[in-house]
Amino acid sequence: MQTKASFPPLLARGLSLLLWMGVIFLFSALPGSEYPYTPTLSYFLERKGAHVVEYAALMFLAVRFVAALFPREAVRNILLLSTCFALAYAVSDELHQFFVPYRGAKMSDVLIDGLGIALMGTLLWLAADRHKRRR
Repeated sequence: MQTKASFPPLLARGLSLLLWMGVIFLFSALPGSEYPYTPTLSYFLERKGAHVVEYAALMFLAVRFVAALFPREAVRNILLLSTCFALAYAVSDELHQFFVPYRGAKMSDVLIDGLGIALMGTLLWLAADRHKRRR
């Protein structure tokens, strides 16, 4: 049973996760260019790098929320649930972009989002393992 003392962190973590999801949604809602263009390498790296960073942040916030929601759950399960959540959001984000003018849904973007999720998941796993070894 949760106590009132544990509710504010859960609420704060949930709100920060929802806020970040809103930021991702707003960026995805921006219309694309109606004129065809060939992006430069730096433009491509910047855009795809933004995908990695925004989904790494989503993963971090999801892990914090899930850990607060299930405080006694194993780190492995928290990371697994958070990964599933973040990947599902990445897929829904691409589906959303399908309906945005001059944008499209790309499986490659989901894979790039997944890279950010995997990188953050790995960093959190290593940090948890290091913390466990120190005890």
